[in-house]
Amino acid sequence: MSAAWSLTLADGRALRRFLAAGAFFLRKYRQVVDDLNVFPVPDGDTGSNMYLTVRSALLEVRRARAAGIADAAAAAAMGSLMGARGNSGVIVSQMLRGFAHSVRHKQVIETFDFAVALREAVAAARSALLKPVEGTIISVAQAAADAAYKLALREKDFYRLIGGVVKHAHDALERTPQQLPVLKDAGVVDAGGMGFVYFIEGALRFLPGNIARTTAFPRRPQRNAAFSARARVEEHRFCTEFVLEQSRVGERDLRERLEPLGDSLIVAGASGLLKVHVHTDQPERVTAAAAALGTVTRLKVDDMERQHNVLVVERPAKPWGVVAVVPGAGFEQIFRELGAEVVLRADAAPGPCVRDLALAANSILEPVVYLLPNDPNLLLVAREAAAVVEGREVRVVETRDPARGIGALFALGSRPREEPAVAELEATAGAIAVGTVFIAGKDATFGGLVIARGEPTGLIGGEMLAEASIEETALAVARRLAGQDGGLLTLYYGGAQKERDAERTAQRLRGELAEVEVQYYYGGQTNSEYVISLER
Repeated sequence: MSAAWSLTLADGRALRRFLAAGAFFLRKYRQVVDDLNVFPVPDGDTGSNMYLTVRSALLEVRRARAAGIADAAAAAAMGSLMGARGNSGVIVSQMLRGFAHSVRHKQVIETFDFAVALREAVAAARSALLKPVEGTIISVAQAAADAAYKLALREKDFYRLIGGVVKHAHDALERTPQQLPVLKDAGVVDAGGMGFVYFIEGALRFLPGNIARTTAFPRRPQRNAAFSARARVEEHRFCTEFVLEQSRVGERDLRERLEPLGDSLIVAGASGLLKVHVHTDQPERVTAAAAALGTVTRLKVDDMERQHNVLVVERPAKPWGVVAVVPGAGFEQIFRELGAEVVLRADAAPGPCVRDLALAANSILEPVVYLLPNDPNLLLVAREAAAVVEGREVRVVETRDPARGIGALFALGSRPREEPAVAELEATAGAIAVGTVFIAGKDATFGGLVIARGEPTGLIGGEMLAEASIEETALAVARRLAGQDGGLLTLYYGGAQKERDAERTAQRLRGELAEVEVQYYYGGQTNSEYVISLER
């Protein structure tokens, strides 16, 4: 790692970036984690629960706008507690709570402080569990914390420290089948542990100067290798979660009262606000017992046997496939990685026609095909192709650029056993703000702005702008997109741009826009230098 990217002190902003990057990878790979889920019950939601919990932490940190690590960590702990979902989500929230407690008096931390806080994070998660089980996320997190402690004795750079932690976490993940027989029988590693590894590896891969922009994760597991054809949850069938506000008892007392009513019990929180997760056959008795001690809010009860059988037996495969058109090799790889079955290239001569799109749709085996044209000039072609396809339903999602197409794919991937309405997908894609940077092909005047041929030009909606260089134009577009609210800003570079150009631009943006997390990928598009997107 170049010394230019060395980081020896971390503050609240660094924690926010860490959460944002880790949350992005959890979102991207939550279905992979869901597919592995066999312990404590095979309900297929561990990845989704971990992502939604971390996302709640991130949103609270963004709202807090804390400069110091103590305030940022406290915000993350509270956000994750209130947004925690499932067994794995509550465990993650307790890790963040322990981390926050460890750094509560600090504005910035060094690597050793981070390692100590990580150890306290794991200890807090263990203490929240009635019966901690080895071979789970706890084991993987413990290995990561122990590795961090040893490495931090000599390593002052956060980037190199986290790189070492990732390796040890991976090793611990591979050991989980030997620690937990149900994993060995199913031929998988622990889902929560994998989610934890994805989180920290995601954070590492988005660090400045890290040139890796492709994933190196295991192939998607085969669901039928992990699950029996039909499972019965013999006892404690209902996953029950709620927040107990204005609690008149502490964690230990509430845990003792609820313990006889179920298993996988987690009680976490403080100061009159407790989060409860339990598997039980009597959700009404659990909530009644808690209600006598405070106010029950955010109640959620899931039938885990029903979840498993819908997941595995009744709908063994997703009911839809995806055809996408993209403008470059990098986007092609991204769309395939996110689950598009057929990806056509718009930059190939000649571009795709009605016949090409119809043939692509006919090659999909599923009864419903979502068609993402990712270009306003292809919308009519896509509609005509949908009209001529027989034997399956083709739904055209009017994505006008590849960045919004990626947003639509994420939305589809989060609901693999449903058939989302086109309007929902278009609303999700439309919420992403997008700008482009290109080289003007001719002299023009647009809205009073005079643009000369060969001049770098930015386009945001119907607004154009021009600066002296491609980099300055990209910076201007990014600033305009970001505004004051922050979010996740992604640069997809193509045209004549190289990775070093995107890296330099991203680093300048990280320095200028305190409320924005910045990442970059190779798009490979030939019709622009950058596609820039902002997700809030």
